[in-house]
Amino acid sequence: MAGRSRVGAWLARSTVIIGLAVFTFLAVVPLLWMLLSSFMQQQALTATPPDFAPASFTLDNYVQVFSSAAALGRGFLNSFIVALFTTAVALAIGAPAAYALARLSVPGANPILMMILATQMFPGIVIVIPLFIVMSRLDLIDTQLVLIIVYLSFNLPIVIWILRGFFLAIPPGLERAAAVDGATVAQVFRLIVLPISVAPLFATAVFAFIESWNEFFFALILTRQSAQTAPLVISQFAGQYQTVFGQMMAAATLAIAPVVLLAVIFRNRIMQGFADGMVKG
Repeated sequence: MAGRSRVGAWLARSTVIIGLAVFTFLAVVPLLWMLLSSFMQQQALTATPPDFAPASFTLDNYVQVFSSAAALGRGFLNSFIVALFTTAVALAIGAPAAYALARLSVPGANPILMMILATQMFPGIVIVIPLFIVMSRLDLIDTQLVLIIVYLSFNLPIVIWILRGFFLAIPPGLERAAAVDGATVAQVFRLIVLPISVAPLFATAVFAFIESWNEFFFALILTRQSAQTAPLVISQFAGQYQTVFGQMMAAATLAIAPVVLLAVIFRNRIMQGFADGMVKG
């Protein structure tokens, strides 16, 4: 029996290790290829197979990208503003909503949660046409505001769902003790709950920021020139007759650098926040 248990444990551990290795490979290789191809000449990239000779590598792609810095810089600025405001509003609305659904006697709380979850099940293509018509009537097409509104529609439910799981795990005794001392519900939330929820709030904020930064589909439909985000600017390196792969990869590398640095620098807080929300919830 002991031998079988050891074999079972070894198989389970090996399966986990192999699964993690495959997942890491699938996640990292595309990023490495993007970085590598951003330094390669067009002819080397389009060759079959690609030419990895030392002479094929160059910095010209980055030089060309920086030569069009006005458009790329505007895209980066639009992405930053939209992602920042979307994240801030999502947390400002989502945190109290999540606490209310987790702790307060909200009529129809379970149906509300199901509706929140159901909003994530509709593909964007289903709502994009009526959404475009509504935003056109409101004269919001090609504005940062329209992107903030749309991005809130799919970030807010995620924020509420994640934070609710963490708020459910907070010991109720802390809130009852504060209530006995005369604290209102708003004071309990502001003075007790929020200070001990910094890690989940931070992790959720990073998740919402990255989701908004990377979004492409709605930005493509709802913007023209002035409100174009970084993913849209990158897509313009693909022309009708030729795609400048090297420059596109260089621009993409620059675009993902901020979110990668954000995730690397604050990885401990992000992992702690999501672990707290999942394990305690």
